Amino acid sequence: MIWVVVSAVALFIAVILARLLMARTGRDLLPTHLQLRVPELHPALEGARIALLSDLHVGRLHVPTDQLIAAVEDVSPDILLLGGDYAAERENQPEALQLVERLSEGQPTFGIAGNADHHQDLDLRTLRRSLQASGGDLLINEAGQARVGDAIVEILGVDDPLRGNADVDATAAQASDDADLRIGLCHSPALWSELSRLGAQITLVGHSHGGQVRLPGLEAHFTHMTYPRELASGLFRYEGGAELPERVASHQQVLRATGPLSASAASGPLLYVTRGVGMGVVPVRLGCPAEILVIELVREDAGGDGRDDV
Repeated sequence: MIWVVVSAVALFIAVILARLLMARTGRDLLPTHLQLRVPELHPALEGARIALLSDLHVGRLHVPTDQLIAAVEDVSPDILLLGGDYAAERENQPEALQLVERLSEGQPTFGIAGNADHHQDLDLRTLRRSLQASGGDLLINEAGQARVGDAIVEILGVDDPLRGNADVDATAAQASDDADLRIGLCHSPALWSELSRLGAQITLVGHSHGGQVRLPGLEAHFTHMTYPRELASGLFRYEGGAELPERVASHQQVLRATGPLSASAASGPLLYVTRGVGMGVVPVRLGCPAEILVIELVREDAGGDGRDDV
């Protein structure tokens, strides 16, 4: 009971601080740049960019729609990935589907379904048509491919583990032998103990909003019970058969980075948990700005040591 009271007081204080902070700083979308170093990377993928947006929650977007679209256009990604949870409520679904259509116009765009999409019975057929029109697809325990030059990037999209019918092994079984790079995509970190089985160089997840309200130097205070608090945001690696991935860059390290983060896929599969874009029932963010993740692919030198630079 004491813990409940303390949590409620902490949330109240955080909300007040967040509103004051938002009044001063506006609602910015903070890009995170990650150089993903890949051994024997196909030459056509050198310098290619893959962007991720997750948890739009249209109706509770933390940034103006035009700013979001402009950010994607500024990045000019070769592939755009959408991590699910498109609308805040059922009444926001038409606007959310329109936003997805606009975001998808400039490049192949692949998306997955989140827990809110299943709970709200989002029109997934309309969502799939919009994504297919871009050259991408909606992936529900499926693999999709996009060409970048004469290279093939394969996206392995796992259904939501909370409201959907997630099946990591069935998704991994659809991986093809001709892919030059594989990226996993799942809405939630809840499957953290299974995602390395996708066989992807990196897997991208959202859902957590990074904790949404965070105090400096502390782990996320408000998270779901389906994953450890340290997995609320940041960069991680599956290494040495350990079930819990090792943290490569914490929430604070990501925010403090003055240049691109750099991580090697040679040392084990990577996991990135994005802070997302929208907000939950509590419509504020504190110490946890909205995020667009931009991955730049670079070739890992033959003599590289597989170390990370965060």
